[in-house]
Amino acid sequence: MDELPGWARRALGADGAERIERAVADAESHTSGEIVPIVVRRSSTVGHVPLLGFSLLLLLLLLADLPARLVLLMGGPQLGWLAACWLLAAGLALVGSRLDAVQRLLTPRMDQQQQVDLRAQVEFYQLEMRRTRGRTGILLLASMMERRAVVLADQAIAQRLDPGIWQELVDRMIRGVRQHDLAEGLSEAIRRCGELLAPHFPIARDDTNELPNRLVVKE
Repeated sequence: MDELPGWARRALGADGAERIERAVADAESHTSGEIVPIVVRRSSTVGHVPLLGFSLLLLLLLLADLPARLVLLMGGPQLGWLAACWLLAAGLALVGSRLDAVQRLLTPRMDQQQQVDLRAQVEFYQLEMRRTRGRTGILLLASMMERRAVVLADQAIAQRLDPGIWQELVDRMIRGVRQHDLAEGLSEAIRRCGELLAPHFPIARDDTNELPNRLVVKE
């Protein structure tokens, strides 16, 4: 496993990546399915967050009539205190916009879900998961900022299993993210994925490992 970025180390823990990769190897020892776990820092665009945060903070300061209160308390021109409020709002917005919680708060939930779904589709194709011999690739994606997860299965699996069955895996991954134990959440989802696939796609004698048993980490 390549050196993980800081945010991924914090989310996964010291041995999280190795635990996840062991779970993949164990699950694939019972099925011809090819399981690929991926963790991304965020899927949503957040370029709007600093400006929106600044606007909301400045509005709050003005509604509280802070410049006038500062004039009464400390003296000086009101215009100067107004400029100070602008600078304060800008500084707080710049710092706060880097926090996942702020990005999540200022990005509509529907947009978050749509962009996480789209990210999963893009990664499915970029990782060439449709090139497996039996079309048995399955992607488990966890997007950290949004605290959302997606399971995408290739054609052969989608035809045999009800799409609603994957919600259990999604719930396990999300629970891991929220409980600050992403590695265990992903490992549980991977093990359960293997159990669901094994009866329909048992491992064959000539089975080959078409996709690496590794955790993919991306920004």
